[in-house]
Parts: sequence; C-alpha cells; structure tokens
Amino acid sequence: MSKIKSIIIVLLSGLAIYLTSQLWFANISSRNFFYSFFLQTETGDANNEKSFAWPYRLITNYGKNVFSIQYSGMDISKLRESCDGAISSALKEGVYLDTRGLDYAKVFNRPGYIYEYSFNMPLTIFSSIFGRPGFSDKLEYINSVVFLPPGADGDETHVWMLDEVNMIMSGYAVKSTLLPVSANPEEFYQEILFESSVLSAYDLSEKNIFIARFMENGYKYPTVSIINPYVEGELLMGAIEQKVNVFFENPSAKLSFMGDNVYTYSDAKTVVKYFQNDVLEYSNYQAGGGDSGILKSFGTALGFIKSDSFIQNEYYLADFAQEDDEYVFYFDFVVNNFPLVLPDEYKSSKIQSGALAIKHAIEIKVKEGNVVNYRKIVYNFMKDASGKIAKLDFKMELAEDRAILQSNQDVITDIVLGYKIERDMKTDLYWIMRLGDQSHSKSLSRME
Repeated sequence: MSKIKSIIIVLLSGLAIYLTSQLWFANISSRNFFYSFFLQTETGDANNEKSFAWPYRLITNYGKNVFSIQYSGMDISKLRESCDGAISSALKEGVYLDTRGLDYAKVFNRPGYIYEYSFNMPLTIFSSIFGRPGFSDKLEYINSVVFLPPGADGDETHVWMLDEVNMIMSGYAVKSTLLPVSANPEEFYQEILFESSVLSAYDLSEKNIFIARFMENGYKYPTVSIINPYVEGELLMGAIEQKVNVFFENPSAKLSFMGDNVYTYSDAKTVVKYFQNDVLEYSNYQAGGGDSGILKSFGTALGFIKSDSFIQNEYYLADFAQEDDEYVFYFDFVVNNFPLVLPDEYKSSKIQSGALAIKHAIEIKVKEGNVVNYRKIVYNFMKDASGKIAKLDFKMELAEDRAILQSNQDVITDIVLGYKIERDMKTDLYWIMRLGDQSHSKSLSRME
C-alpha cells in the first residue's frame, strides 16, 4: 500500500509541475514584449542614451555646392562612428579656433560631412553624451555639426558646431583620422544631389536649407505600400486583440469593449486603445521610482520601442519635450532613405470621432523611469516592384506655389523630400515646405 501511495505522490508531483509549467508558459507570447523590454533596459541603456545625439540625417559635402543626404542606417554607419569620435575629441582636447556669427560659406567651402538634428539640441546634453559634461561655450543649442577633414592646409580636422537659434558657431581643431571625401558625385547613378540655399542665393530663410538639385530626366524611385500588421483584411476587434495581448502581463485577465468607435483593452494598470485612423495608444498607470533624467528616460523610451516587434522600419528622434516630471520623445520613420511625413489629418485637433491626433509616427512619454504613454501609427512600409518618376525642379515648384507662399507671412524654414501617406494605402514622394508651424506639400510624381 505504501508503494502505491508513493507512486501516486510521484504522479501528483509530476502533474503539479506540468500544470505549473503550463500556467507559466501558456501566454509566453504575451510575455515576449515585456521580456524583451526588460532585457533591452538591462543591456542597452548606455547605447540607447548615446543615440540621443545621433543626427537625423548625415550629409556629405563634395564641394562646389554639391551635397548628398543619408537618412538610413545610422546605427551601422562607420562614418557616423568616426564623426562621433571627432566630436568627443573636439570637446575633450580640441584646440579652440573661434566663435563667430554663423558663416555657412566658411564651413561649406570645402568637402566634408555634416550632422543635422531635427530639433534644438541643448549643448549641455550634447556635451554630456560625448564625454564632457559641464563643457562651456557661448553656444546654447547645437543644430548642426560640420566636419572638415584634413586637407592641403594641414593634418587637422576642424569641427564646427552651429547654433542656428542664435546664429553663431564655434570651431575646434583635433588630430583626427576622419577620412577626406573621396567619392565623385558625377559618378553617382540615379542619386539625388542637393545644393545649399545660402550658397545658391535662394531668398528663403536666414537659415540654410538643402534643396534637391534639378534632374532633367527626373528621379526614378519605388512606390511604397502600407501594411497594417494588426489586421487581416478587415479591422476586427478579435484580430487586434490577439496582437495587443503582448502589452499585458496576463492577457486572460483583461477586459475588452468598443465605445465611440474605439477598441479598448484594459486591466488594473494598463489600457490599450486602437483608433479608427490606425493609431494605437498604450497607457500604463503603474508608479515609477523617481526622476531618472532626460537621457535615462530616453534610453527607457528607446528600449520600449525596440521591444515592439510590430515596428519594422527605421526611425529617428524628431523632437522631445519636458512636461513637469515627464519627458516626451517624438520619432518619425525612414523609408527608402527618405523621411516619412504624416498627413495633416493625423495632426488636427479637430480630428474625427474615433480617431486620435498624433504629430509624429511614434510618441512616447516617460515618467519616473516608466513608460506611461505610447502612441504610434501602426503601419509598416514596404517598397513595391513598380516605380514612379519625380520631376525634380524646385524653381518651377516655387514659381507655381508663389501665391500660396506669399499669402503666408511665415518664411520657409525647411524643404524636405519625403514620403507621405495617401488615402489608398500607398505613399508618394512629396516636396514638403515648412512655413513656421504650417506645412505645404505637393506630390512630385508621374507614372512611369
């Protein structure tokens, strides 16, 4: 009898272990997001924080007012790594050259490289990231950094930091292995080249703007399809529910309902909403552990985004803001080496019922070290086999739109070539002219 009891105890113990394992692993897919997030937080914070100072685009200056622009591949760019090293050298042991009024002609007068930020980078944060906290200079912000590699006049690299808010710049000389520009842009096939508005005497803005150069035969580029990974043919609550389970530690305990044309899923501390304009919002009501500062908060935000497996395209930091003890970071996508620009209907405060306004592709808020709000357009973007041709003639576009520009009292602050979402779930290439807080855009394509 005791032998039978022993066998029963062994069987029951095995069953208990099996049931425990089933309970733990039953929702393993729902744990992937937070498992990846915590793993990223533990291992990637330092690198994530440093990437706050990566440029949103890296420009190569070939001389003679000819430039190319790189948006893609910042995380694997050897050139970006070399430029980062030049900045660190300039801040730590660079020989001070001068601080003067911003002189584009001086810093664009020979081949080199340019970092551009899409926001006003505070010098205090910039210097801290590159290993010189407390660095003192007359600059308040960094909008661009110009790198002039060694040339005929010596073996030093000159690093000029441009403050386009106060229109001043400071230069430093460093012993650097930053390689000179060796490529010949005339050999590039089907690559868009740009020119400086200041060097070309465009009367647009005091600030320099890079404008695509005229291409007589146009620029051939692929069309881009929009893919929604949260739906399968139709916008169904059940299909979306399976995808948002990853945001819940215990998906089986959540509630789900529809109200005001919004799908809502929630438990005691988490709410996830899916809006009719394909914007997803995650809110977390769990308290954090104190103010972690802007760079630590950015590292947390970036780790959270990297853990979202439904995001497939590259993205860059477009802006940030501080609201009391909260930090908000804004990101936009890069598609086919162009920025993606959201249509105005996403940004309007008078957006239709069941939709959520969003100014950038990803918006994420961190408070006390926790991600408390996360918004994103859910789309991924994929190049098509078919293509179009863009007629790159900015002077013609400027002439055609002169009436619109003259009716707006704001000067043009930027001109960007970028993809823009269209209603047929496609994207097209547009001129986007920014005038103060407003924008004016125009499609450039004709069917091939």
